[in-house]
Amino acid sequence: MPMNQTWKNRESRVAFTLIELLVVIAIIALLISILLPSLAAARRMGQRLTCLAQLKSIGAGVAEYDNDSDGWIVGAPAGSGAYLRNANSAWGPAVQRWDFLGPLAKMWNMQNMPEPSLGDTDYLRDRWKGLRENKPFVCPSNDTLAIHFGGPNYGPQRMVSYNTVRYMLFQVEPIAGDSVGLGYYPNIHEQKLPLDWKPNVGRIGNAATKVFAADGARYSTNTIAPDYDGSVGGSGGGSFSDVGPYSDWTRSWNRCRACGNGCTSGVDARTYAFRHSTSPPAEGACGNAFKLNLVFFDGHAETMGDLDASNPQMWLPQGSTYAADSNLYPDTQKRFGIQGDLPIGP
Repeated sequence: MPMNQTWKNRESRVAFTLIELLVVIAIIALLISILLPSLAAARRMGQRLTCLAQLKSIGAGVAEYDNDSDGWIVGAPAGSGAYLRNANSAWGPAVQRWDFLGPLAKMWNMQNMPEPSLGDTDYLRDRWKGLRENKPFVCPSNDTLAIHFGGPNYGPQRMVSYNTVRYMLFQVEPIAGDSVGLGYYPNIHEQKLPLDWKPNVGRIGNAATKVFAADGARYSTNTIAPDYDGSVGGSGGGSFSDVGPYSDWTRSWNRCRACGNGCTSGVDARTYAFRHSTSPPAEGACGNAFKLNLVFFDGHAETMGDLDASNPQMWLPQGSTYAADSNLYPDTQKRFGIQGDLPIGP
């Protein structure tokens, strides 16, 4: 056999035909389509666990602060934020009267968190950024930018990752120099706090069943993209605190697009705060399709579905009453059998 024919035979034995090449490409594409969802799910699970660890650290810091402050709950505008009562601009550890992260950063001696002096706007801007970007305070699933709404304008910023429960942080009796809805709460809405309520951890009830903070999305609804209020007072909880996910008053844990809640337009705002489902749920999915992480006053953290997390018992101190009204989400009312006024237990 001629030598050149021998090489041709060898080449024919080792070369791929076009059909074989297409088959290989199809197999690779199939494998990628199979593996990518699993990899994405694993990534989301890793982010969820990292976020849980962050919240547990915050829970430990809350307990440490309580022990050093005669039981006062960090982030209370009449407690850790009281020194800013008559200020026109924030200074010191807190960037706002509702800020709970700044006091924790000071207690932990975080070196990359400069404390602004009065009127130092550059340091105040840097401290705001630190609260949004420093690893102990950032949920790795939170990649949402919040736009400016009120107060100092720092441009688009990462949304504050964690929000506290504002009805744990109010006190009921008037406070000299405070306006209604900032330091004190006149019990005029459906949440009726005990008449002698002050934000003290010893009075909340069972610490293992009461929420201190959770993945949040302040301020947002189905028609409002997340924004921030940089003012020293901040309205209705500022950028750090809000009503729980049981009521459509909330601007952090809005659940109006959950099926049965009567909201069919706009975005499903659960995507902002309830960001720990294994895979992205469909907009308008029923309760518990979306999940979030929460930290409780005893320091433990857990993941819950959005409907299970909407139990008012978790978000109000013992001795309170949730008065029946139209703002309670229908699926929450059905899930927990709420009819009429709801007494809040331990």
